Amino acid sequence: MTQTFRDICWCGNTELTEFSPDYLACSQCGTLVSKTGLRSEQLRVQDDNHDFYGKEYWLSYQTEHYGFPDIRQRARQDLPERCLHWLRTLMAYKLPPAKVLELGCAHGGFVAMMGWAGFDAMGLELSPWVVEFAQQTFNIPILSGPIEDQQLGAELFDAIVLYDVLEHLPDPVATMSHGASLLKEDGIFIVQMPNYEEGKTYSEMVAQKDNFLQLMQPIEHIHLLSRRGVSQFFKNLGFEFLQFEQQLFDYDMFFVASRQPLVRYTDEQISYYLLKSPSGRMVQALLDKSSDFNKLKFQYQNMQVQYKTSETRRAELLKIIEQQDQEIASLQSQVNATVTDLQQTKSQLTEAHSDLQHTQSQLTQAHSDIGKAS
Repeated sequence: MTQTFRDICWCGNTELTEFSPDYLACSQCGTLVSKTGLRSEQLRVQDDNHDFYGKEYWLSYQTEHYGFPDIRQRARQDLPERCLHWLRTLMAYKLPPAKVLELGCAHGGFVAMMGWAGFDAMGLELSPWVVEFAQQTFNIPILSGPIEDQQLGAELFDAIVLYDVLEHLPDPVATMSHGASLLKEDGIFIVQMPNYEEGKTYSEMVAQKDNFLQLMQPIEHIHLLSRRGVSQFFKNLGFEFLQFEQQLFDYDMFFVASRQPLVRYTDEQISYYLLKSPSGRMVQALLDKSSDFNKLKFQYQNMQVQYKTSETRRAELLKIIEQQDQEIASLQSQVNATVTDLQQTKSQLTEAHSDLQHTQSQLTQAHSDIGKAS
């Protein structure tokens, strides 16, 4: 696989500065740009056994490099966590039977869940093997190959969603511009991607063992954008309205981009559409359980915060007690020394008093002797 040096950011800036051994930094938009990485032609999977995003990417590469479960395990594990989280956000802005395309749908679980909820949903993947796997696993409609290669009509979709995809695009402006042309005027993008915390240096990340370091994979993660970069990127596409949502992981960002002001649907409106069909009722039940779990998770996190706070306070009080014990011990030592001094002084006074009495007795005797002599 040929790797070439990149010296230009998606925003067009060529004056990039060194950030790390593998990335350059763009001061104009706050993006980290990989020095090496895949080119657009390398996204096309011609040989599933050898091309980068082929079969082994899903069966072994992610497991060996990231510690992720393979695609078979994720087809089960993603449904109750990631997929429900994404669906909840999608339904806050678009309701069934809106037409939705997921770029990089992997095993297809989210496309299936959107279908169960009543959306007219389809996916897209680069690997023919993954396309076949998703079809067999979830029986979903799925396209094969880059989005630019698809024969799709303009203004066809109500939403295009892409989760952990944008950072992989060699030419994100071209790909997302094509995607924008497929969206209706009120269509939206929903994006999950790494969040580069602009201003933090590479040495600081290393010193702090920052979780973001694991996302700095230069071959595949070509553009790592900051929030400023994301806002500029989508504004350039004509999507000036951005709403950042709660992300699943602290190193990510999750947002909705639109040409028009965004309006959220209520839980009641969402439930109304879901309860129209048996599969929608199932999705609503999953969302309900997810909400219960999130509440418990929130309570648990609060308890952890309270525990850490109490432990910090306990440590502070223990330190104060230890300091007071030291002060008391010091005062006790001073008191003991003072008592010893007083006892010595008392002994000296007693001895002096005895000497004085003896002297007085001698004076009395001498006075008596003088009287007798006279």
